[in-house]
Amino acid sequence: MFIKMKNKRVKHLGRRINALMTCLQVISMILVVALCISMFYNLAMNLLRDRCVNATNVLAYELDGYVGPDDKNVTLDELKDLLRCEFTIFEGDVRTYTTIQQNGERVVGTKLSDELADIVLRQGQSYIGNAEILGVEHICSYVPTKDENGQINGLIFAGISLQTATEQINETVKMACVVGIVAVIISIILMSVFVGRSVSGPL
Repeated sequence: MFIKMKNKRVKHLGRRINALMTCLQVISMILVVALCISMFYNLAMNLLRDRCVNATNVLAYELDGYVGPDDKNVTLDELKDLLRCEFTIFEGDVRTYTTIQQNGERVVGTKLSDELADIVLRQGQSYIGNAEILGVEHICSYVPTKDENGQINGLIFAGISLQTATEQINETVKMACVVGIVAVIISIILMSVFVGRSVSGPL
């Protein structure tokens, strides 16, 4: 009778230790995955901003001494396929060439917002950040362009739809969560076997 009660106590102790270790393992994994997701999101956004900046640099290089076709949309389309960004060339504050389309047509002839026009055209500063374009939030880079006399005569734009970027990030986050869950399950199984052999057994 005493031996049976002792065995029950040992098994109960083993289960409690196993449950404690499992809880600690799950909490640790959740915290690690959450931290990694937060860091990955910030890193991804910074990388997307850098891609937009690099894209405007490439476009500026292409336009310097431009000798391509009169329709610059051809060049913009090629850059879009290569760099996976939307591009626009402004003459003054008016969209003249662009890869951005609405209802199957290029959105040209529309004007830049007054806020961005003040920063880029009047102050002559580049703008890197978020901006709403035709009701869609974009991560973007705006850079002023100058004529032969050094006067600002327009600007160029490169941007990525925030919705598209978020979808790409979410897909990666989902994969990370799946991997994290699988890792937790495997850890729980291994921990149960370890506790059973190293704690419950010797007791």
